This record gives sequence, structure tokens and C-alpha cells, in this order.
Amino acid sequence: MNRIKEQDSGTISVADITIAQLSRGLYRSTATAFKELVNNAYDADATVVRIDTNYPEFDFISCVDNGSGMPLKEFLRYFRDEGIGSCIKRKGAKDTTAVYNRPVIGRLGIGMLAVGQLCHSFEIESHYKDDDEVDKAFHATIVLLEDTIPDIERVIRDEDLDKKEIDVGLWAYEEIPYDESKKGFRVYSSDVRNTYLNEMKSSVDKKTHEMLSFNLPTLHSEFYDQVGKSIRECKPYLETIWELCILCPLPYYGEIHEFPTKLSLFKEEDITDEAGQALTMIRDRQSRFGNWEFRVVFDGIDLRRYIQFPTKPQANPRLFYISFDDVVADEPLRFSGYIFGQTQAVTPLELNGVQIRLRAVGIGGYDSTFLKYYRQIETIRSRWVSGEIFVDDGLERALNIDRDSFNEHDEHFKRLQEKLHEKLDTVFNKLDSIARAQQEEKRNVKDELLKGSMQGIVAKQSQGKFKLLQYDLGSSGPVVSVDEGKGEIVLNTASRPLRKKKADTILRHAILAYHISRKIAKTEEEQYDIFYRLIKDILRELT
Repeated sequence: MNRIKEQDSGTISVADITIAQLSRGLYRSTATAFKELVNNAYDADATVVRIDTNYPEFDFISCVDNGSGMPLKEFLRYFRDEGIGSCIKRKGAKDTTAVYNRPVIGRLGIGMLAVGQLCHSFEIESHYKDDDEVDKAFHATIVLLEDTIPDIERVIRDEDLDKKEIDVGLWAYEEIPYDESKKGFRVYSSDVRNTYLNEMKSSVDKKTHEMLSFNLPTLHSEFYDQVGKSIRECKPYLETIWELCILCPLPYYGEIHEFPTKLSLFKEEDITDEAGQALTMIRDRQSRFGNWEFRVVFDGIDLRRYIQFPTKPQANPRLFYISFDDVVADEPLRFSGYIFGQTQAVTPLELNGVQIRLRAVGIGGYDSTFLKYYRQIETIRSRWVSGEIFVDDGLERALNIDRDSFNEHDEHFKRLQEKLHEKLDTVFNKLDSIARAQQEEKRNVKDELLKGSMQGIVAKQSQGKFKLLQYDLGSSGPVVSVDEGKGEIVLNTASRPLRKKKADTILRHAILAYHISRKIAKTEEEQYDIFYRLIKDILRELT
């Protein structure tokens, strides 16, 4: 212990310029940076992690959890001995956490630097039990030295820059008294970056501030459910909250019969055996998330995955199931998931696509290319589909260092991609069939309404002299035939001179108007007047 006390500060060094760039910012967004801190709390068996942004000033950030904390020796291994990236969470075949049996997320040990994307320096405090179950605590300060990191282009081109180790920051620590009320780990900073501060402050205008509620259902009803298309319309602060809900290892919101699938909007006959499999899988996942007893509270908002399908009523919803369990490239690969489809666009736009969840955590947002499913992706119907795939075993070797994307040439990724695309063939064929039937039904209803309207128009304009009948007389039959003795005008619905449905319909009815005006008018002027009134009434019905 004396040796540790003597060495209570130093520099953070890395041996490669590429790794040095991590301290400048690895993560795609504010939410993905916060997500890494959440993942650390999750792996530490915390039951709650609280993120505070000091809304609406945004000049202070903190992330506090009640987990097992970080031992001092682990901190020193990261910052003094072995270096950033020397994670031991899975050493000795450890695959789940000690208390709640959660699948361990961390692999590399770079997540703590995530907060460095939002600030120039930060402090940490850990209250924990050491290997001998003795209560311990320490406080540390981390200062990132971005000015000392050479530009990567300079390193590539400048022969003089051959230093192998690069200093990316400074660290210092001190042991402090253990406080049971602070058990766990906390990261905080008042040295936030101007880019983060300005982005957040500018995203909360006066109207948003007045409407803002720190309650998840109200946020959805007042903001997320009101966007025209994209969550981006809500601007960065609200977008960060929404994205954290989607990415973090959290259960769905509310009753499982409402989230993520609102079963009351499904027809009974559409809950097929396959849909039942998907529902069973969803409920099993919800149960697992519940057993892990993990909460994320962001500025007082208890986050959940607030996903609800169908996104619009009367959308002809369908639910599909996908699963796989086999050995690929000598390693097990096991996943299952659901794919939801409807005959209207999924809203918000960010839910369109498929999200891969690896060890319960969302890897990036929803991929609207469906892992590059090009056969249907250019059509409007690709916007009708959303889904989640939960990977329980495998695929991790394909995970890129930012935990936000995959190496697309990895064998596990390729097999998942292949199975997803096979399932999407079925999904899009089914949705296409439903859409065609729906369109045909709408056309039939419209045609019946048009028939009734035209019968009324003919009776009115002919002053009861003629009754309109509409029959299929074959494509070679006359467009209009008149039987003055019976007082009948027959319109041939099979007549298709222009071979375009709407144009043919207009032409048929224009010919009909001509025959009616010709048969009932006594003068040329009266014929023109009747024809004009008929055409006007017909076009009103047809357009």
C-alpha cells in the first residue's frame, strides 16, 4: 500500500497514434457516450444509474451508480500499469455478473474515456469493497491533453514524429474515507466542452422549456409522438433522451401487451403461430430485463424502451419471428428476434429498420437498410418494417471498437445478415400481398360509390328519363348503349381504349355525358349546357 501512495499521479500514455485518437472522441453522439458509462454501471451490478446534465444550464455532468465500484488497483492498472484497454471483466471465463447474472457487456476497457467526449477533464469517485471485503474509497482527477496528440496526418507524413508512446492525459488520485451512502461509482465534470454545452442549450428553446416534462409518457405525448417524421425534429437534448432509451439494456415501457406491440390493434386471425412465437420471445426478453433489476434515470426521467406498434391505427399489422442457433466458423451463434410490419410508414423514422441488440445493448440505431437488403430497400414499403434481433451468443468478434457498428465481413455477421434477408423475403411478400388486397378493396368500394353517384347524376340531369346501368359487355362492345324504349343507358365497364384505368374511367364517363345530353336536349345550346353540367358533376366525383 505504501508503494501505491507514493505513486499517486502520472501521465496517461498509449503506444499507438490510432489509440490516442480515442481520447479525442470515439462515439457517434452524446447518447452513445453516456451509454458507455451506463454499460459500466450495468456490468458492476448497479440497480440504478443516474445521469445529470444540470438542465437547462448544461455546465455540469455526472453519472452516478450504486454498483460494486471500481477498486483502486483496477484504476491503477488502467492508468498506470497496463493502460487503457486492459479490461479484465471476462477473465477466467466470466460471462455474467456476480449478483444479477447479467451478460457482461464490457470487453476492452475504454468506456470510461467516453465522458471525455463531453468534457476536457473529469473526476471519479469510487466506494467499494476490496478483495478482503474491506470498505475502501478513492477520488481521482483525469485531465485530457488533446494538444499533445499529434494529428494523424502529421504522423503519417512527418519522419521526425517517431515517438512510440503518446501522452494523452494526466491522472492523480487520493484515498478517501469510505461512505456507505456513496457505494458505487461516480463520474462528474464541470469542465464541459463548449460544443456540447452550446448544442444542448440551443436545443431547448423557450417553447420547449415551457412544455418540457421530466416524465417519459408525457415526453412522448408532447414531443416524440408529435414529430412529423424524425426524432431529430426534437433537437439534441430530447434526441439524446430518446436514443438512450433505445440503446440501453432496459425493459419495454408499461404493460407487455401494449409495448412493443399493441395487441388490441391486431385482428385475431393475424395472431398466427409465428406471431405467437414472436410474442413469447418478447415476453421472455421483458422478463429477463426485469430480473436484471436495472434502471437508468436521466435528469429525473426513468427511461424505458417506449416502442409501440402499430404506429397508426388500421395499419394491418403483422408480426414475424426470426431465430438461429448453430455453429458458424467454429463458434456458436445464437439469436432470436421479431420483425413487425404494417401497411403504413413506421414512425418515427428512427424506428424504421432493424436493430441488433448484443448482450442486451443496442448496437447503433435501427438500420434502415436492413443490413443492406437491397431487393426491397428502394421501395416505399421498406418504410413499413421495424424489428429487433437479440444476439445471445456470438457476433462479438464482429463488433467494431465504438460498439456502434460491425465488421461486415465477419462470418457471424454474414450469417445473421443472410438469415435476416431470407426472413425479409417472406415479410415483404406478405406485406405486398396485404397492400394489394387493401388497394383492391378500396378500389371496389370507390367503384361502388361512383356507381351510386353516377346513377343519381344521370337521373337528375335527365329528369328521370333515363336509368343508368353498368355492365361488363366485353372489350369489343360499345362504350355506351341507349335503349330509349326502356329508358336505360348502359355503360360498358370493360371498355379500355386508353389502357390506363383512371384515363379510361374519365373517357367512358365523358362519352356517357355526351350520349345523355344528346338524347334529352331539344336544342344544340341545351345539349351543350347539359353536357357541361354532367362533365362538371362527373369530374367532381372522379377527382
